[in-house]
Amino acid sequence: MTNEKSTPMLNDMYNGISDITYYKGGTVNGLRFNEKNWILTHAGQLVPYYSEDSPRRKYKASVTFYPDGGLKAVSLDEQQEVVTPIGEMPAELVTFYDTGELKRVFPLDGKISGFWSEEDERGLNIPFNFEFDFTSFNAMLSGLCFYKSGHIKSITLYPDEIIKISLGPGLVLDVRQGFSLFEDGRLRSLEPAQPAKLQTPVGIITAYDPNANGINADNNSLCLDEQGRIKSLVTAGDRIHVFRKSDGTSFTFLPKIVYTEDEIAELLTLKADFDYDGQTILITDADGTEVGFAFDDTFVIYNNVVPTLGCAGGDCSSCSLCGK
Repeated sequence: MTNEKSTPMLNDMYNGISDITYYKGGTVNGLRFNEKNWILTHAGQLVPYYSEDSPRRKYKASVTFYPDGGLKAVSLDEQQEVVTPIGEMPAELVTFYDTGELKRVFPLDGKISGFWSEEDERGLNIPFNFEFDFTSFNAMLSGLCFYKSGHIKSITLYPDEIIKISLGPGLVLDVRQGFSLFEDGRLRSLEPAQPAKLQTPVGIITAYDPNANGINADNNSLCLDEQGRIKSLVTAGDRIHVFRKSDGTSFTFLPKIVYTEDEIAELLTLKADFDYDGQTILITDADGTEVGFAFDDTFVIYNNVVPTLGCAGGDCSSCSLCGK
């Protein structure tokens, strides 16, 4: 049923409004349709969702708006070709910046449930080709994000897709979940698919985050600066000893395995942030405590010494700890 707050103006603009949601201030947040509409956007002329609910599709508004009335997202009635800064591509969901530029494109927007599996969804996807200075690949995507300028901001891979990315001569990593770019196209961050031993200013550290969520690839566990140096990383298996020269104190950092109230094992990782101007490293331990050191302090690093978590073979669909 159409919300009683529906205004004549909305009914003049759109056909078949079946539901309206509002922000607390009273402006329209989202609309659902049961009749066909066309909306002209930076991504072309779009047809918002209006068909009868399908067990595959997520229940959401056909269109959503920013509080000032600007178009925020369109859930498409069916997959259609949309206009992007890199050419047309198929999409079921698109989002926009508050100034109207295309922000994200999602080739598929299905709901994974008992009625529709991830493999069912994969069967509707298609691979895309990309070429960058650091990689060339053909893979299925979950989403693509653009800067307002139209340059690619991040590419999110479909689950189980693995690509290879070069970090320099002789250093090629398997990457899952995706990667992000600086606006000029240089590599900004990525998600290692397997533990990778990398040279840092304080020694070799194994970069890998088993807890990476993969929602989008805007921010990943291995980050680079604009000069291509390691800016930060997460390690799930290294033990780091540090002897501070300034006061003779020593510290030990290592990931920890903890258990939830439901006896589910979780691995708490370490994070290292590097400041090349200040020649310092900030280590965030498994409990969230941050401690800073100088690059010329003494570091003793033991790679892959924390035992991996065991699991039952049938639990893979809800687990990312082994990176499969």
